Amino acid sequence: MDKVESMYVDYFHERLEEIGEKWTSRLQLLVDEKEATDTAVLQVPELKKEIQAFCSDFVKQMIFLESNSRDVQEWAGRIVEIFAYHTFSLQQSVASLTYLRQILWDVMVEFSAQEDQLIEASQLAEWGSYMNKSFDLLLHKVTVYTNQLNQEQIEAQKTKISELSVPIIPVSKEIGVLPLIGTVDTYRAKLIQRKGIEQSSALELSYLVIDLSGVPVMDTMVANEIFQLIKMLELSGIESILTGIRPEIAQTAVQLGIDFTNVHTYAHLHQALKAIL
Repeated sequence: MDKVESMYVDYFHERLEEIGEKWTSRLQLLVDEKEATDTAVLQVPELKKEIQAFCSDFVKQMIFLESNSRDVQEWAGRIVEIFAYHTFSLQQSVASLTYLRQILWDVMVEFSAQEDQLIEASQLAEWGSYMNKSFDLLLHKVTVYTNQLNQEQIEAQKTKISELSVPIIPVSKEIGVLPLIGTVDTYRAKLIQRKGIEQSSALELSYLVIDLSGVPVMDTMVANEIFQLIKMLELSGIESILTGIRPEIAQTAVQLGIDFTNVHTYAHLHQALKAIL
């Protein structure tokens, strides 16, 4: 490290607290402009520490021109977690990091203005080029990680909603009711099959009443999944009873060749419960 580089590292580290404050102030703009709604993010000490640590390492790597891909990826992952916790969207995250890039560039320009006798324009340009390449990588990784996190959250919510849509309601020690409401696609049908046998066994049921009155339509694949559930319940010693079968669903079952001869069926749920209680 030559004299100018050593002076710049010292100058930069003296400004770390100021850089953190400036960046936090820029985040406040997102709140003021209603681009971000969680003002608590401005008081998160971990966030300012992450910014200062990143800036410190970033400048050292810029001076020595070391590859910082791994560090950028690790830091991007941590910053995305903080932003996500405080409900920052991808647009808000990118905007805040763009602020940081500008702040670091301003510090670099201020230093070169003070030491214009020592620093050459080519050296400043080299630092600026390195900074831009690093931030381009950082923004890319933040975009990738944010999208991945959003997709994971969507899938988790989808699974949770689906599981909640397969509720077995115990009406007595031995009898449970599985009311199905809304469209049943192949994914949900497979979930109904899996959760149906799991919950029935866990509840130690003798009878499971599957009420289809809330299902408007059912294709052949879904009808077959329901039939397979009935067969699995039978093997587990649990008797299945179907109620509320619409004419179009019955037609689908007949066309598929599903034999409900050994399955008790009733037009309404209360008729089935009356028969087995």
